Amino acid sequence: MRLYTFTITPNNRKVEAFVKHFDLDVDIHHVSFKDKETQSPEYRAINPMGKVPALVDGDFRLWESNAILTYLATKFPQTKALPADARGRADVDRWLHWQSCHLMPAMGALKTAEEKDLSAVTPLLQILDQQLAGREYLLGGLTVADFAVSAYLMTKLGRQLDYSACPNVAGWVERMSQLKGFAETQMKMPPAAA
Repeated sequence: MRLYTFTITPNNRKVEAFVKHFDLDVDIHHVSFKDKETQSPEYRAINPMGKVPALVDGDFRLWESNAILTYLATKFPQTKALPADARGRADVDRWLHWQSCHLMPAMGALKTAEEKDLSAVTPLLQILDQQLAGREYLLGGLTVADFAVSAYLMTKLGRQLDYSACPNVAGWVERMSQLKGFAETQMKMPPAAA
């Protein structure tokens, strides 16, 4: 099984962090954008969108980060990161869709806006804070939803958000950032030139 990735983006980082956190038997390949690897016919046969992440498992090709997360959790049930019951799975799916339909677009809008109104994300943080009340992770135990959502709040822009009114979110993001997978995928900035 091989993961094609580019760690720096949240959609890639969440999958790579999941693989590393659970020490999954997945070969991690960092694509070369300089060499236009994702535009090659070979890569387009894996992902016609020409984007990462993408996963190859034998003759199965899978793209879209949240689909990759749930596939890996299913293939590696020892992670216990995807509930087997219908309600538990639907709850995870809810948060995966929430991340892709609400959090990601809100963060993307902030990233591209000339004037950044960071409070625009406040209603989403409040929803998260309410969900995390009395819980260590989004659904109690660690699931793929935690990896999907938290990766966006660990970005440079995510670190600029005001979490003062959302202590549950602040604590959760800190816990997630300390997980082995996220610690190992933390991008280190090169030292400033003297």
